[in-house]
Amino acid sequence: MVTSYDQTPYSNLPFAQTRPAVLASVARLHGLRSPDPRTARVLELACGAGANLLGIAAAEPGVRALGVDLAATAVARARDDARAAGLANVAFEVADVRDLVDGRLGIFDYVIVHGLYAWVGDDVRDATLTACRAHLAEDGLAFVSYAAHPGGHLRRMLREAGAWHARAEQDPVARAARARELFSLLDGLASPDFAGAVGEELNTLAAAPTEMLVHDLLGEQHEAVWLADFVAAAERHDLAYVADALPEGSRRPRLPAAVAEFIDAAAGPDAVAREQYLDLIVLRRFRQSLLCRAGRRPTAGVDVLAVTDVLVAYEGPSPVDAPPMLRAALEHLAARPGPQPFASLRESLGVAPGPLAEALMQGFDVGCVSFHVVPLPASPVAGPRPRASALARSQAAPGADVTTLLSQIVRFTDEPTSELVRLLDGTRDRAAILRDFTAGPLSEDALEAALAQLARLGLLHA
Repeated sequence: MVTSYDQTPYSNLPFAQTRPAVLASVARLHGLRSPDPRTARVLELACGAGANLLGIAAAEPGVRALGVDLAATAVARARDDARAAGLANVAFEVADVRDLVDGRLGIFDYVIVHGLYAWVGDDVRDATLTACRAHLAEDGLAFVSYAAHPGGHLRRMLREAGAWHARAEQDPVARAARARELFSLLDGLASPDFAGAVGEELNTLAAAPTEMLVHDLLGEQHEAVWLADFVAAAERHDLAYVADALPEGSRRPRLPAAVAEFIDAAAGPDAVAREQYLDLIVLRRFRQSLLCRAGRRPTAGVDVLAVTDVLVAYEGPSPVDAPPMLRAALEHLAARPGPQPFASLRESLGVAPGPLAEALMQGFDVGCVSFHVVPLPASPVAGPRPRASALARSQAAPGADVTTLLSQIVRFTDEPTSELVRLLDGTRDRAAILRDFTAGPLSEDALEAALAQLARLGLLHA
C-alpha cells in the first residue's frame, strides 16, 4: 500500500511532551503511580519516520520501544536512522492500526498516538482507542492528541475555503500551494473581519509547511472533537481520562472572580466539564490528553500530597508577589543544578511538608517550578568524559536538526560543533577531545565553554 505520507513525507520531529517521564510526572500529580520511564516498554502508533521514538530510546537506554506506521517509506527511514545511531532498544514495523485491536504487539507501559486521531475516519478512531486499551499495562498511560473544538471550527472554515479555492487541482502538493495563495491573501488584508483568532489561524496557515497543509488541513479526513466527546469515547473503550498531558495543563488557572464563580457553578465537581469551559474561554484548537485504564482513580486536580513524593526543579525567577517560603525554595533550587528531591529541599529549609508542598504548587501554577518523577536524562554540567547521545552523534552535521535528550531540536550550523559532538562518546576526557579534534584550533577555555553550552541545550548524558 502506498499512502499519502509515502508520496509527501511528513515532518520528522520529536515531541518533548510525549516523553514517558513527562507523562508519568503528570499522572503522579493526579494521584497515579506509573512504571519507571527509564525502563519502560513504549509503543508509538503512527510513528512516522520515527524521530520521536528514536529520541526517547536514545535518552533512556533501558527503554524498549516499538513504533508502527502504515507508510512503508517512513518505517524504512526510521529503521535506517536507528541503525545509523546503533540503537538496539527500538524497532519499527509497518502496520495498520485496525489490525492491532487484538493487542498482538504485546503489553506496553506507555502508548503514544500523536497526530492521528482527528485525521482518520470513525473506524480508525475506534481502532486507535481499542488498540491503546489492548496494549496498555494495568498501570500504564496512553497519550492521544487531536484537533479540538471550539477552535477546530475556525480551522474547519478555512480548510473548506482552501479546498474550494484549490478545487481544480488534483495533485496534493499543487492543492496545498493553491490553498496557500488564498490564506496569504486573506492574511495580508489586515481587515477587522479577519482580526483576532481568525487572523492568527490565517497567519499560521499562510506560513505552514507544505506537508502540514497536505496532511493536516487538506487531507481526506479532518474532524476536530470536543474534549467531553473524546473522554466519552475513551470511556467506551475502558479507558479513563487522567488530565491534559502537558504539565502546564495541570496548573490552576488565574481567572477573574466572576468567571471562576461561573465555572464553579456550571461544572461543579466534574473535572472534564471544567476543562471544557476553559477550552471555550481560550478557544482551544488542539488537545493532548492522558489516559489510563478504567478502574483507576486519578484526582480531578493536582493532589498536593503528591508533590511531597517528586523531584522539584527551578524554572524561573521568583514572582514579585511570591510568599516567603516559595521565595526561599526557589533560591535554594536555583543554586543547585537539576531537580532536587522534595524531602531534601524540605530538610534544608527546615519547614513542614504540607506548607512547602502548597508553596511549591503556587510556584508550579505560575511556571517557576516543575515536578519530575525521575531525574532528567540530560546533565546540566559536562562530566569528566562528556557523552552525547548516540542519536545526536549520528545526526551531528552542518545544517542538521539534532535531537536533545529532552526530545527537543537544536539546529547545528557549523562543522566544528558537529565534530565536537561526534567525539563525545563517553570514552574521551578533555585532553583526548583536544587531541582528536581536527576542525580547527580549540583552546581549553573554548572547549569548556562549548561543553557548557551543549549541557545547557540538553545534549549531554547525566
